[in-house]
Amino acid sequence: MKPASTIHKLAAVAIFLVWVAMIVAMIVNLQFWAPWLLNVLLFSVATMVGTVLLSWFWIRHKSVPSYGSIFVFPSVCVFLWYFLIYCHGGGWSDIFYIFTLRAWYQEHEGPGPLLRHMVEAFWFICSVPAASVVIYFQKPHDSA
Repeated sequence: MKPASTIHKLAAVAIFLVWVAMIVAMIVNLQFWAPWLLNVLLFSVATMVGTVLLSWFWIRHKSVPSYGSIFVFPSVCVFLWYFLIYCHGGGWSDIFYIFTLRAWYQEHEGPGPLLRHMVEAFWFICSVPAASVVIYFQKPHDSA
């Protein structure tokens, strides 16, 4: 294993440890994250598995996994989380209401501000393990 490859693998492990630290911080601050912790863990693991499968697909087709793969599965997981929350909560009328600007930016009406921040937090938390997986599977240019 060449030094560049070793540094690449260590960077992936360091990024994964950042994700573990975020999960530990969520567990410590359980009074806020308690309703969301299971969702965060499920979708983070789904993101890691999906990104590993996508990386294996690219490697099997003699290509290097792109950094764009970091954004694919976190976006899919947040999209699924959003629709699961709204299909479970208020039905289809709430789903279409949430696509309006009014729903996202009014402070007193609807779940806008909290949902916007939760979507951002979920996306960020799910993108960290995806980044570690893609960096782990990247092949440095100077290695054979």
